Amino acid sequence: MRASYDRQTIFSRMPELVNFDDIELLATKTVAIPGAGGVGFTHAESLVRMGVGRVKISDFDRFGPENVSRQFGATFDTIGRKKVDVLGERLQSINPALAIEASEGIDERSIGTFLDGVDIVCDALDFFAVEARRMLHREARKRRIPLVMTGPSAFGATLQVFDNSGMSLDEYFDLHDHQSEEENKANFAIGINPARLSRHYHRAPDLGVGRRGAVSTGCLLATSMTGAATLRRLLGQSDFFKPVPYVYAIDLVMGQFVEMHVPGGVKAIKANPAAYAR
Repeated sequence: MRASYDRQTIFSRMPELVNFDDIELLATKTVAIPGAGGVGFTHAESLVRMGVGRVKISDFDRFGPENVSRQFGATFDTIGRKKVDVLGERLQSINPALAIEASEGIDERSIGTFLDGVDIVCDALDFFAVEARRMLHREARKRRIPLVMTGPSAFGATLQVFDNSGMSLDEYFDLHDHQSEEENKANFAIGINPARLSRHYHRAPDLGVGRRGAVSTGCLLATSMTGAATLRRLLGQSDFFKPVPYVYAIDLVMGQFVEMHVPGGVKAIKANPAAYAR
């Protein structure tokens, strides 16, 4: 017999941290999560398990065997299936009352609808999907929707928060239409992790093949930071994370967590990378 979805029971372990009025408020909140892979899948599941009642998910890709080592939706039963379909089924099994909208990727035609009614965005796009990310951030900023962006980095993760009180994505990363795609990718790789905590044991990302080293623990660390930053903002509560140009990085091999203030963005990092490396 299937149990009923009783919020008092489901969230009975949360009131020490979040009271039931706030838990009920979370049921009305809408989070957009573009990307359903290494971090997007666990971002969505974590937020739904913490009480978020409405999600919009998007991904054009299907799971492959190369995803099994780090993407929690990837199993030998889901290889070949659309990531949004697998994620949607997972989320509905956690909360049958969940309001969910799924789409196959975002583009200039769909981005407006994707962000309609959204309270916060958790950017889980592919690391090198720079042009799609620029479009997402521009539209979110125009609508004054805060955006949390995290990503795995070796045995660690990074976090950046974008809102209208701080720098935009293009400003911080020095991204421009007149630059080549490879130049914009290189700037993104530099700005996402100026501390480079893993540099003593991790090779730099290969911009040519469009991938970088990551393991499942890094993906989960990224989700942990995203969940904390997102939940507090949905409830209008303060937290530790400041908007860009502040950048946060954690690495479990090196045993470090750092907050960095980078008011000059990527231009400053490129001018003196040693000043930011930790």
